[in-house]
Amino acid sequence: MIDIDYIMTLLDWNESDENQCYGLELAKKVNCFNVFLQPCNKNINKNVWNNCAKILSDKSDEELSPYLPELFRWLKDLNWPGAICIYDRLIISEDELFEYELKVSITTAKAQNDKLWLLALKNLKKERKARDK
Repeated sequence: MIDIDYIMTLLDWNESDENQCYGLELAKKVNCFNVFLQPCNKNINKNVWNNCAKILSDKSDEELSPYLPELFRWLKDLNWPGAICIYDRLIISEDELFEYELKVSITTAKAQNDKLWLLALKNLKKERKARDK
């Protein structure tokens, strides 16, 4: 078994492309992949988010379903590493809970007066509708 801290070290954007690719391969074997949902501690933070988003984007709708709220929160700032990758993955989601979780996130963004997040969520909703036509 590979230590998750070791994988996170490899996923760091300061690592070589070769090490990052190896980290991505190792991460595919992690069953409890919720550790890749915007990890944040002293050493592991935004420096791994882009690679974490790649890992999550490869998961099925069924696997991602329990984490939809966290994935929507990733869109609070589309400048965050990995946010566009998550956004693109959510556009193609066919999860039956998607619309409900999107409504909850929109309500939360309005309550928090988070205009950037609200804009991202509304654009996501609009792009999904355009895709479905």
